[in-house]
Amino acid sequence: MRMHLAMQGDEASFETKISLAAFPHLVEEHMRYYRDPRQLEIFGQELLAYDFPADKLEQFIRQVCSWGGYSGIAGRIFNRNSPIDIRQRFIEAAYILSQESPDIKAALREINIIKGLGTPSFSSKHLRFLFPETCPILDSVNKSLGYTFNAEGYEQLVKDCATIAGALEKAAIPNPMNRPNNRWFAGEIDMALFTYLNG
Repeated sequence: MRMHLAMQGDEASFETKISLAAFPHLVEEHMRYYRDPRQLEIFGQELLAYDFPADKLEQFIRQVCSWGGYSGIAGRIFNRNSPIDIRQRFIEAAYILSQESPDIKAALREINIIKGLGTPSFSSKHLRFLFPETCPILDSVNKSLGYTFNAEGYEQLVKDCATIAGALEKAAIPNPMNRPNNRWFAGEIDMALFTYLNG
């Protein structure tokens, strides 16, 4: 059973409480100690704009796997799937996530079809860089909060990140990622939670 998110005043509570005021510092710490995600976000936007050209998509997958600390995963992906199939899965997931009410589970499942990428951790990493506003990363760190390691757990994490983002925006807490109109994206909420849980 997962620990449900609870918003209590100026705190986001899982099994521990995190002050909303701590989120900017946690994001800054993530950017200081881990690889900055912004270049991959820009790359993701280019892929969406040009409908996932195969050569650029391969570069993107290799870079995301490297960013995630397991560059060898990319080799397995390209050994076990055709470029056409990989591209089709990304096109389908992007179409789903671009809808007004996206089906988060269906989008993750599309990426999970790709052989060698069929776990929430690396599937969600790719979605995070394509759709940072909506998509966080579900990995073993967030799993420790009680999210199930599947599409259902990912859907709940997406909802909870949106709830925290809304609370941060309502409280006018500045976002170190400098989003337009001081928006908070799921990507930053994930960064903050990852940093917090890693001490």
